[in-house]
Amino acid sequence: MSKPFRQIREFFPPEALFTAGLYLVFLIGFALLRLLLLVSNGNLGKTVPTGELLQSFWVGLRFDLAIGSYLLIPLFLALLLLRGRAKSLVLVPFSLLAAALLLLGVAEAEFYREFESRFNALVFEYLSHPATVGGMIWDGYPVVRYLLLWALLAALFLWSVGRLRRRFLVGCESPATPRAALLRTMGATVMLTLMVFASRGGFASEPLRWGDAFFSGSTFANHLALNGIFTLGRSGWDKLYGKQAFWTEAVPADQALSTTREMLALEGETPLYDEQHPLLRSETAPTSTIPLKSYPGRPVNVVVILMESFSGRFVGALGSPADLTPEFDRLAGEGILFERAFSSGTHTHQGVYASLTSFPNLPGYEYLMKMMEANQEFSSLPTLLERDGYQTVFLYNGLFSWDNKEGFFRQHGMQRFIGTEDYANPSFRDPLWGVGDYDVFMRANEEFRDMDKQGPFFGAILTLSNHQPYNLPDPLPFEPIRTGDHLEGRYNAMHYADWSLGQFFAKARQEEYFDRTLFVITGDHGFGVPPMITGMQLERFHVPLLFYAPGLLGDEGLRRRTVASQVDIGPSIFGLLGMSDPHQGWGRNLFSPALRDPGFAVIKPSGGEERVALIEDDRLLLVAPKETPKLYRFDLGFPPQSSADQYREERGLAKQMEQRLLSYVQTGILSLRGRKLGVPETGHPATAHRD
Repeated sequence: MSKPFRQIREFFPPEALFTAGLYLVFLIGFALLRLLLLVSNGNLGKTVPTGELLQSFWVGLRFDLAIGSYLLIPLFLALLLLRGRAKSLVLVPFSLLAAALLLLGVAEAEFYREFESRFNALVFEYLSHPATVGGMIWDGYPVVRYLLLWALLAALFLWSVGRLRRRFLVGCESPATPRAALLRTMGATVMLTLMVFASRGGFASEPLRWGDAFFSGSTFANHLALNGIFTLGRSGWDKLYGKQAFWTEAVPADQALSTTREMLALEGETPLYDEQHPLLRSETAPTSTIPLKSYPGRPVNVVVILMESFSGRFVGALGSPADLTPEFDRLAGEGILFERAFSSGTHTHQGVYASLTSFPNLPGYEYLMKMMEANQEFSSLPTLLERDGYQTVFLYNGLFSWDNKEGFFRQHGMQRFIGTEDYANPSFRDPLWGVGDYDVFMRANEEFRDMDKQGPFFGAILTLSNHQPYNLPDPLPFEPIRTGDHLEGRYNAMHYADWSLGQFFAKARQEEYFDRTLFVITGDHGFGVPPMITGMQLERFHVPLLFYAPGLLGDEGLRRRTVASQVDIGPSIFGLLGMSDPHQGWGRNLFSPALRDPGFAVIKPSGGEERVALIEDDRLLLVAPKETPKLYRFDLGFPPQSSADQYREERGLAKQMEQRLLSYVQTGILSLRGRKLGVPETGHPATAHRD
């Protein structure tokens, strides 16, 4: 044994040397998991310089050391306190925990391929539905292959632990002299101190945070540097203890409210603000640049169709060469298509409530329908239309208990729910999610035909077939698409969803209700595909938004470049219908003659990520706590592209956009907490026209 190594063994106790060996094992393991994520998502790394990908491994060491410290500090203290056989016994639960984390690390490769995000709060949401999610994973992913890989890694880990135990812990003796005991005590203290600093990411004044991984202009390289266990733990901590001070104290409350009102106000609207209804306003007819033809003797029906994962990147009417959506493209040729429309979030949950209640996806409230804050009034489409005598129905492939859809919308004007158990003899039933989109649309046509005989109706349709694991009818009603890669299932599912939409309108055109119905079609969210547009991965939010009513709007196809979002759907419908009902929508009437600016959208990813962006025209401003706001210019053409604006003349614009974004988010959170989102009950001056 060399002299330096002998001195190290005299200074550090064997427990410290054993722990140091485990640090090395963990770092190698995390590097292998990072490599697995890179290989599994190689299509995202093709455009990233090799140097940046390699640097991701170097930057990621801080996160790996931090996670290693969280796991090893308790073990190190236990080893110091325990004696004899107990030292070995404590390694059993530790090894089981480490093996479980290895399994999570292996699984994260597919999680990232689906959501283009490291582990986040979405994991906790999925754990609340273990049977359904378990079935989705088993049917949609190569589970056996990943389990074999995990078994190999776990075996190597256990072998390494055994080698280290035999080398440092078996037969380790107590110090023979007081001097030796003192040296080892000092060594243990030094070791523990270093571990504590490693747990906070080093000797910097601020503890390690996810933003420290963002060293590059490549979002994928930045994500690669992160550690999934770190992001999952951070999401869990924020879920339990997040206080959101950054978002709720950014701007004086009265200034934030005033700015938000300015963002939403349009000429021709009557403000009806009061303390309990801070954004209350009503339309003044005529309020539309596209006059909606009146239908003799009765109000117009309204149908909102939310298509699962209906990404704008793959819609032919928006320029995609993939030819996946011929039916939607034909409809777009006869309707009003907004080319730059965005979902509020990246999960169906956010798309549903944003589209139907005109309330945005906000930090800390990504799963709003499941939270107690949702137990209040909203200015929702079904609520306001039901008050005006509309029948209301919600049709869906799956279970309405998922995400608390029925519980949420039942108190917001939705009278009937038709879910997976309500379809008799469907043509196809996915054993995991429910019936196919075709059956949902055929049932919708029947329901709308019967409801129309009783009076005006509002219908919401949420599709599901374009979702992992992409279980579809066999044979398909069209020639299957062959791509030879992981996108093949998604392409066929999106094409099937589009085919089903076409079958619905083929039936609907033969019904009496068709000519007196306004249809709104959009995606609940997009999905991630390279290249990543802006630091917000804009392709996950870009969706088509189509207003379609040949019998009411005419059949001349129109295109709009106005930036739009799901929260604009409600106010736009009210404007087209010429309704003067007061509302507190968090969007604007896209057809108002007073809307002369390029429009705006506020977007936020799901999963607890503390990032929010404001889109105005071709600019996107990304804001996150403790990070410098970043302004991007983007182009959603083919190929799409983006660049970060570094020009001095853009700084003023960035600052103005930051104030608008912070004001909007802050006012939204405070209004939600203060239960100020609804509309007045009968008897309030604002409802005088209905009394």
